[in-house]
Amino acid sequence: MIKFSIPNVQASDIKIVSKIIKSGWLTHGKYTTLFEKEFKKFTKSKYAISVSSCTAGLHLSCLASGFQKGDEIIVPAQTHTATAHAVEYTGARAIFADIDFNTGNINLENIKKKITKNTKGLIIVHMAGYPCDVENIKSFCRKKKIILL
Repeated sequence: MIKFSIPNVQASDIKIVSKIIKSGWLTHGKYTTLFEKEFKKFTKSKYAISVSSCTAGLHLSCLASGFQKGDEIIVPAQTHTATAHAVEYTGARAIFADIDFNTGNINLENIKKKITKNTKGLIIVHMAGYPCDVENIKSFCRKKKIILL
């Protein structure tokens, strides 16, 4: 079997997860509040709220971005189905862009091929520990007034 990716789980990660499980608070509670506080500090954001899944987080992000029927949102062809589902839940349409074979990530050249007058957003997904070319994609989206998630 060829592994898709190898998780990087440290002994300290296992220790804190064990502590959380033993606390009886798997959701909400002090650890959730601590996570939100630390995430807010890390991202220098005014607000941070945790959700139950990636799908829920992406869906809320799409709603907050104002995506709606008639909008096209570009997503990577290689991603979890939640990426496209979150778009579709808003009434917008997910448009799949090919990925770079070497990284598994969506890239700017493939994004450009999918742009239409209805393109309102783009969701990037970093694959297997390889980050997308965020700076160039961000610059392109800014110029085209495309929302980047």
